[in-house]
Amino acid sequence: METKAHSRDTYKTAGQISWIEQDLLDCSGDLESLCRRVPFDENSNEGRDNNFHVCIVGAGFAGLRCAEVLLGEGVRVTILEARDRLGGRAYQTDLRGHVVDMGPNWIHGTLTNPIVHLAKKTDTALCLIEDSMNVFDQCGQAIDSEKADSFFELVWSIISEAFKYSNKECSRISPKTSLKDFFTEKISERDFNNEDRTLILQMAEMWGAFIGDPWDKQSLKYFWLEECLDGAENFFVTSSHAGILYSVAERASKQADIHQKTKVLGIETIVKEGNCPKVLIKTEDQVLEFDEVVVTAPLGCLKRQDVHFIPPLPTPIIKAIKNTAYSTLEKVYITFQAAFWDVPTSTSAPFSSFAHFLHPTYSPNNPNSWTLELNALSSPELFGTHAQPTLLFTIYGPCAIHITSLINRLSPSSPEYFTTLDEFFRPYYALLPNYTLEDSKCQAIAALATNWQNDPLAGCGSYMNFQVSEEIADSEAEVKLDEDIRALRRGLPERGVWFAGEHTAPFVALGTLTGAYWSGEAVGVRILKAHGLDGRFWRAEVE
Repeated sequence: METKAHSRDTYKTAGQISWIEQDLLDCSGDLESLCRRVPFDENSNEGRDNNFHVCIVGAGFAGLRCAEVLLGEGVRVTILEARDRLGGRAYQTDLRGHVVDMGPNWIHGTLTNPIVHLAKKTDTALCLIEDSMNVFDQCGQAIDSEKADSFFELVWSIISEAFKYSNKECSRISPKTSLKDFFTEKISERDFNNEDRTLILQMAEMWGAFIGDPWDKQSLKYFWLEECLDGAENFFVTSSHAGILYSVAERASKQADIHQKTKVLGIETIVKEGNCPKVLIKTEDQVLEFDEVVVTAPLGCLKRQDVHFIPPLPTPIIKAIKNTAYSTLEKVYITFQAAFWDVPTSTSAPFSSFAHFLHPTYSPNNPNSWTLELNALSSPELFGTHAQPTLLFTIYGPCAIHITSLINRLSPSSPEYFTTLDEFFRPYYALLPNYTLEDSKCQAIAALATNWQNDPLAGCGSYMNFQVSEEIADSEAEVKLDEDIRALRRGLPERGVWFAGEHTAPFVALGTLTGAYWSGEAVGVRILKAHGLDGRFWRAEVE
């Protein structure tokens, strides 16, 4: 699903601007990256004295970009980060000599996407992965490639229909209706036998790997919020996001006052008559005072109420935090001595980079037959010098919760950790071409999994999504997720408290690294405007 790019022209109504497009236009006045840039100048702050102090809670992409914007205008910035590193959920680690992303792997949409610009600026290697895939049915039998490709195109056409229907009929769709309900209805209208109907629905279930939760939780009413930036491609980042992260963090690393291993416990606004508000930050060992505070903690941390606000957050913010959902996506890397699946034979076609394992009933370690997605990172044609004999599995929902529960108390360097992961995923990589149990090249030598579910600093989850909800009682206010996001995006400027992160981004970039970057940028610009700084580095004309 990740590889499939889309154009909004396939489902938008002619002559009408969609809600997504209008929202991006509304946000564009606060997005410097949609305007012309001025090159970074380390001496640009000389001779300037701005007498206000901003605290940024969190050094992920939102916090680092916000700091970059503010520091560019000579504002004093302090960053408080609970981890011992920068980057938040976008971080990298070593796997058998290869740097791998433990956070995002993809850049969604290419038009006006600042992350694409940063990738080019930093010579970050990107690749396009073909749409074709290997699909294995519930018995582990490979499905004919032409049939699989045909059904996949049908799945994507129905997804496009769902986007159009959600845009047009949002106010009339029940909050209980899921994307699965929509698919089930659409497939029943077509002339398929029971076997093919089941297969198509199982393939559509892989939408869960995109949103990070089972597709029966995906709201149809707010499906339009899942739209991505337009563009001809979705790029896979083959060399990791490390260069992009370094670029975004460069100015903050040099000019901001950064405190790592510093957890924020409370935020209190003090308003004295006739004076601007002051914001007090309570950490484990001190209380600090600032003029403005930007909270970039993950949505999951806000849901967990890890930070205590005084006065309490107002009802619209509380409702927004409650109503928005947080996903369960995880990833597992399995590495081998060699990419045995890529060795050509006279009887097998070249292996596609993607594989789907639909409702597998053949694995004793997967009693609930959770569907899995695999991305092979081994093709020199696609990944160039960054190719590695590694399989990347994407898991979500109950499967992700199960896997992370098995490894949560194990050290990643322990034999038990490796064995636990290898035994779970072996039944799937054993279906790949050329696999032989006795061949050492077919035996895994390393395994590594993300564990966001058990990471409190990540909010015990991955990123936001938009889930079904129950019908409301007559006495209750209707849940409107678009208004909830706008409430979070607005923040509490009258109290000197702002929110940024992938959960406050323009609708078109919610839940993405691009969204985190844009959200930090927008808050930085709004703070400058609030203090009478027009932002002499901004240009009004859109590129």
